[in-house]
Amino acid sequence: MSTDLRPLDVPDGVFEHEDEAVEFIRFWVAGGVDHVILKVGVFAASDEARYWGMICADIAKHAVRGMQQDDPSRGSADQMMAELQKGFADRVESLRADLTGQLKVKKQ
Repeated sequence: MSTDLRPLDVPDGVFEHEDEAVEFIRFWVAGGVDHVILKVGVFAASDEARYWGMICADIAKHAVRGMQQDDPSRGSADQMMAELQKGFADRVESLRADLTGQLKVKKQ
């Protein structure tokens, strides 16, 4: 893994709509541990989990597209998405017993 500590660039198009732009997640791995900042409380409480699922799905789509652009020999988009979904499901299942810890939460 890279030791470059620079944050990623802001995606194209964000500054064109900066008055309504919202950053929802920052995710770093350091020392083998996840370091996460989330912006929660933006959506109605009854809808928030579903919207976070949609955010995860959008991240998955962009990850697959990025991996394809980086190295098309990795396989088809369907193959990579299936592998990503398996990794996601396996990770969620392994974390069910350990839903503890502190998140630095930025609430709207």
